[in-house]
This record gives sequence, structure tokens and C-alpha cells, in this order.
Amino acid sequence: MGVLDRLFANRQVDERRLSLTDASEWRVAGLLRATDAGVSVTPSTSMGHAAVFACVRILAETVASLPLITYERLERGKRRAPRHPLYTVLHDRPNPMMTAFEFRETLMGHLALWGNAYTEVSYDGRGQVRELWPLRVDRMMQIRQNEQGRREYVYQLPGGAMAVLPEERVWHLRGLGDGTTGYSPVDMMRQAIGLSIAAERFGASFFGRGANIGGVLTHPGALDEEAYARLKGSWEEAHSGLTNSHRVAVLEEGVSYQAIGIPPDQAQFLETRKFQVAEIARIFRIPPHMLADLERATFSNIEHQSIEFVVHTIRPWLVRWEQSIAQNLMLEREREQFFAEFLVDGLLRGDIKSRYEAYSIGRQNGWLSADDIRELENMNPLPDEQGGIYLVPLNMVPADDLANAPQAIDQRAEVRAAPVDLETRARSSAARRLQLVTEYLPLFEDVTGRFVRREVADVKRAAKKYLGRDDLTAFVLWLEEFYAEHAGFVDRAMLPVLIAYAGAVARAVQAELEQPDLLEPGGFVEEYSATYGLRYTIKQRQALVDLIQRVTTDGEDVLAAVEAQMDTWDEARPAQEARREAQRGNNALALVAYAAYGITRKRWTTLRDSCPYCTKLDGKIVEIHTPFLPSGSRIEAEGQDPLPISINMGHPPAHDGCDCMVTAA
Repeated sequence: MGVLDRLFANRQVDERRLSLTDASEWRVAGLLRATDAGVSVTPSTSMGHAAVFACVRILAETVASLPLITYERLERGKRRAPRHPLYTVLHDRPNPMMTAFEFRETLMGHLALWGNAYTEVSYDGRGQVRELWPLRVDRMMQIRQNEQGRREYVYQLPGGAMAVLPEERVWHLRGLGDGTTGYSPVDMMRQAIGLSIAAERFGASFFGRGANIGGVLTHPGALDEEAYARLKGSWEEAHSGLTNSHRVAVLEEGVSYQAIGIPPDQAQFLETRKFQVAEIARIFRIPPHMLADLERATFSNIEHQSIEFVVHTIRPWLVRWEQSIAQNLMLEREREQFFAEFLVDGLLRGDIKSRYEAYSIGRQNGWLSADDIRELENMNPLPDEQGGIYLVPLNMVPADDLANAPQAIDQRAEVRAAPVDLETRARSSAARRLQLVTEYLPLFEDVTGRFVRREVADVKRAAKKYLGRDDLTAFVLWLEEFYAEHAGFVDRAMLPVLIAYAGAVARAVQAELEQPDLLEPGGFVEEYSATYGLRYTIKQRQALVDLIQRVTTDGEDVLAAVEAQMDTWDEARPAQEARREAQRGNNALALVAYAAYGITRKRWTTLRDSCPYCTKLDGKIVEIHTPFLPSGSRIEAEGQDPLPISINMGHPPAHDGCDCMVTAA
């Protein structure tokens, strides 16, 4: 504390008024408090209890892990203010000895234990905060007012001397309290914590003494002091401690043993300890499952309990921090323009299905752009400016325009009555749906990346295990078992994205057909996702089998060939698969929506600079359930080799990289 020594070397305090080196004064100040359970409970001693330590650690680490950002208010919204002096102090480095995480962790730990946290503030020549140094709460005593009516803080230096700090040099963070000082949760709840500590000590003593409650040895005669000491010593040596538990006792000369006390099961020892853990969790408002108490936790409610932890436990602390920073660390003229705020979005992230559905709603209703979604998923913005575009639903108008609704209806009626260029409408519809492919591509890439990385890692591991000992048969059998199981994994990973995607495609088709009601695809999405999982894994397994057959025939190293193939897949397969499935899924989901709306015919529509094969198909119209090309046929294009069709092609894409879309005809 060199800073304090330099600043307050000449200040004196009447030590008769405050002497924190005297234990009796500590008791008067409330720093040493005995409990009815017979143990003294202080913030320091309570940290020796597992439940208290866990609660304090959870609060401290959670708050410390959240980014603390200094913002500048704008006329509409806000932006980060990295040039403000507080930005670096709060976000990166509060002082030369501590990281921002360590600093916030320390202060939050003090708040959780003492209800107060004190920080010495160092300023530069312009009056801006330069450094923040945490102060020990157990060495701090607040004096409310000095002779001039200003608040001062008295701090005990490590050598025992006292230093006086004016209120402008102390950042005082307070928890629940009387408005000037926070209440210590440990002190207020010392009886509950003391009971828990006492139960813990009892258990340790119980097992340390051999897991038996004390008893008495009786002798029919009288024992002199030497005989008494010898009998007691030999008994404790033979039967005290865990290593001597349950040993047979041999008693001589009429000595008998009679147990006394209450057995731990009758005293409900374990139940008491379990209840006290829940009681301590209640004090700090920590969900029991975060203390490894899963008795009432289920997979369905843990996520909601975690969100409640953020909303009802962490958020009030964050508000205290944010408002205290504004009041104590910012100049008065700055408060209207700048503010500090914690980012809690990461703690509130739901499961992948919930997130993607929420993104879909926000994107379709115009308050999220593709780049907004990518930022929330920790992705970089799209390389072009398309990512910043906000969509507006076609069937929504401002409330102020309702007065002109009759005129707008008449205009729409005139538009519908006018001749329609079907080809132009088809291409416009295809372009809008192709935009969805671009917007949802990052989500598909995230999912395909996860199941491809899993696939690559598992196949590599199995290849080394079986092919490393030249057991090719075992490896091929493993591939069959693995891909049968992997199909379910792919299905479960892909389904949430497809559900959100289906909603977006359905809304696009609704707008295209100008339908008043939105039709849901129903169970088709689940069926499509399961089919995709099977289709993908069958294709992958067959590719590996074909590879093995080829390299075996050529006499090459099978293990090296498989590992090289895995490296190639790891690098390129996620993007390839994401692009292909975003395109295929868009068209498949659109066909379901068309059929639900009663459309009977479909059109193959090309966009951009289509390849010769797609150009050949452009404008082709067939019945809604008829394939554009049957299995076994091929596409003939001038100057190109025929493109064989291996399945009934009911919709695009015709090949990798195909941007064609199916539209209503």
C-alpha cells in the first residue's frame, strides 16, 4: 500500500477512538460474533465452509467474467467509448498489479462476505480515474462525517498505523444496507452459517474419534491416579481414530464399557448438513444445482434456474456496480454522455433451438439483421453490406397509415387486376428466397461444423486403433456402427436450424402468394431432418468404403489415406454441406408450403449467371408432385458432358453450387 503511505503519512487518528488491533474492539464493532452453536462466525472463518466458499466464488467469478464496457450515449442508441479513461481501467487493467477479472472478483467477494467493498481511487492531472486499488474490508472503518461535514474513511495500514482517506478517494460499493453501509450477509445470517460449521466440525470430530460417540468405562473397585491414567491412555490408544474403528475391545478385571450420547442417525446429522447447504444457498440466492445439489433439478428446469440466477441474483449486483461507477468514478458533467454497463447476453443464451427460433423472429420482423445475429453468435460480419440490411414484413404498415387503408386496398386491387409477368414474379420470388439462403448460411455452417468435427475426430481415432494394427475388417465394421449412431446426432443437431428456417421460408411463400394466413409445415421438418441425417451418413460411409477399396487395390497405406481424407473433410466439408443443405432445404420447405396453399404446378427458376445445365432447366414447369427429372435420366447441355441424375429430382439444386430455386407456376 505504498500509495496510502505516501498520501497519508502525516495524518493522525485518535487510536482510542478506533483500535482494530484490539480483539475486544473487534467484538464491539461486530467483527467477531459468537453463535448459539458455539462457533464464532466471521467473513474470514465462514470461507472455510464449503457451501459459503462455493456461493461466494460463484458470485465473484460470474461478475468478474462479464465484460464491463464504457459506452457513449447517442441520439439513437449507444456506442463503445474506448477513448474514455475509464474504459481501459474497468475493462482491461485497473492497476499495474491486477487484471480486470482479478479486480472485479476481489470486490465482488468482499461484497458477498462483508456487504461492502472499498477501493482507493487514484486520479491523473485532469481529474480522471487512473488506477483502482482494492482495500481490505476487515481493515476499514467508516467515519460518517468530519468537522467540515464531509465523509472520511479510516484505514488500518499493514504496520498498524491509521490513514484517513477523504470520500473522493474511496469508491465504496455497498450491498443491501442502511444507505451508508451495507449489511454483511455472513454477520446477519451467522446463526445459520454457525450451525452448518458446527455440524461440519461435529462430523470431523466424530470420525476422528473412531465413528463412535463417547462412553464410560466402569470398574468395580477404586483406581488410584496412576491406574486411572494407564487405563485411559491404553483405551484411547487402542480405540481412538479411524484406523482403530470397530476393533474388538478386551476388558479385564471386571471393567465394563457403556456407550452414552445420541447416535448420529438419531440426531439426523446428514439431514442437518444437507438442509444447511440449502439454507446457505438461500442466503446468497444461489440455485442449489450450482452447488452440486441436484436433488430437485431436472434437465428441463436447470436452464430456467440458470436464467433466473442471472435475472434475480446477478442482475441486482450488476445494477449496483453500474450506478455506483456513474456516481463515484465519473465526473458530474460526463454522466449524461457516458455510462458503464455489463454484457450479460452470454449468460442468457438459451439452447440452440431457442436461439435460432428467436433469431428467426427478430430477422423476419425487422429488428435484427444478419450481422446482428452473427455478432450474437460471436461471428464476424458478412463480407458485403448485405449483412446489415433489415427486412420489413410485406403485410405490415405503420399505424399512422391506417387512415389511408381504403386507398391502399384499392391500389392493391388495381395491381392484382393488372397483367402479371409470371416470369418476372417468379424470379423476384426466387431472389427473395435466395437471400434467406445467405442469411441462414452461418447457422448451417455452425451446425455442419459441429457434426463434421465430431465425425472427423471419431473416425481418425478408430482408424489409428484398428488400421494401426492392420485390422481392416474391424475398422469397416466400426464404420457401419458409428454412422448408424451418427445419423441421430446429425438429425438432433440439424433440427433446430431447420425449424427456424422452415418458419422463414413459410413466411416468404406467404408473402409471395399474398396469403392472409401463415401455414406451418407441421411434422415435415422433423421427417426431413431425420432423412437428412440418414442421407448424409450413408453418403459419408460409402465414400470411406470406396476409398478403402481403391487404396487397398492400389497397395497404398490405408491409414494414411483415411487420415488425409479426414483432413480434407475437416477443412472443406462444413462449408460445402451447409451451402448445399441451405439451398436444398429452402426448396423442399417451399414445396411443402406451395402444396399447403393449393398450388398445383411448380417452375424451375435460375438466377445470376447459371451454368449450362441449369440454363437448360430454366422455366421448366411440371406438376407439383412430379419430378423435374426422373432418376436415371441426364441433363444434356451444349458443349458439356451429360450430367447424370441418380435420384428423382423434385427441386433444385441440380449440383454443387447451384443457385436455382423452385417457384410457383
